[in-house]
Amino acid sequence: MTQKIPLMLVPLSFSRKLCRRFWGLGRRVAGLVPGLRYDLMGTDVDMTDAEYVVACLTNCFVVFVLSSGLFFALLYRIQAKELNYSLMLSLVLGLSVSLLFFIPLIRYPAILAGKKAEQVDKNLIFALKDISLQVSSGVSLYNALVNISKSGYGATGKEFEKVAKAVNTGTPLASALEKMAVESKSEYLRKTVWQLVNTLKAGASLKGALQAIINDLTADQRARISNYAKELSIWSLVYMLFAVAIPTIGSTMMIVLSSFAGIGVTKGVFIAFLVIVVIVQCVLIGFVKTRRPIVHL
Repeated sequence: MTQKIPLMLVPLSFSRKLCRRFWGLGRRVAGLVPGLRYDLMGTDVDMTDAEYVVACLTNCFVVFVLSSGLFFALLYRIQAKELNYSLMLSLVLGLSVSLLFFIPLIRYPAILAGKKAEQVDKNLIFALKDISLQVSSGVSLYNALVNISKSGYGATGKEFEKVAKAVNTGTPLASALEKMAVESKSEYLRKTVWQLVNTLKAGASLKGALQAIINDLTADQRARISNYAKELSIWSLVYMLFAVAIPTIGSTMMIVLSSFAGIGVTKGVFIAFLVIVVIVQCVLIGFVKTRRPIVHL
């Protein structure tokens, strides 16, 4: 089942039909977007890079037609019915809107892949501990992966479920794991899978390899937490600067300047200053939130 893409006005099924006619154009544009094919692999969007590009271009064309028509209706009325000027300006504005629409749309698979990787990292260590326990109890790695896929580990379990299904269709376990490592955007999962593949090919002990992987991932996540704590102290100072120092000193300076220097600081300017300060604070809070590592030890 293909994952739904926000901002897609045209159904993906219709875009697939168009892709047969505009395959060459889709391949050329996809070549200008490095990593798009791998971003799509890291999502649940069941489309090739050429098909996705054609879908984006189709939606941008619809946006171009709708926005150009709207701008033309407004400009034709405002410009006293100057047909040529209104038509040319509306086409330029419509093209600008469609380009602005195309940029986030073509980059959205990378966002989806990143969010999916975060969900995979969320339960990865717990899943690996479960696998290690099962392997230590004499369960084969394949059966352990099947059990993990049914044990409620969220996105992590779904990734291992794909491996189990691939093995059921005749794919060797090592090859299925390699494919998962290539398609996943999760740094932790790729590191884990490549170590498992090397262990399988070398015929070494899976129990020892899994324990080493868990220890490495745990140490890595603790290091990320430590780095985030150090970084957070700096951003806390920046936030206090915009939350306390700048509003207090800035508002005081504006009042002094409006009283003695003759600079016209109106009520509207003062309110705009406070609104800008609040917006900056919200942006800082959002930025610090995005910097927080998703770890569960």
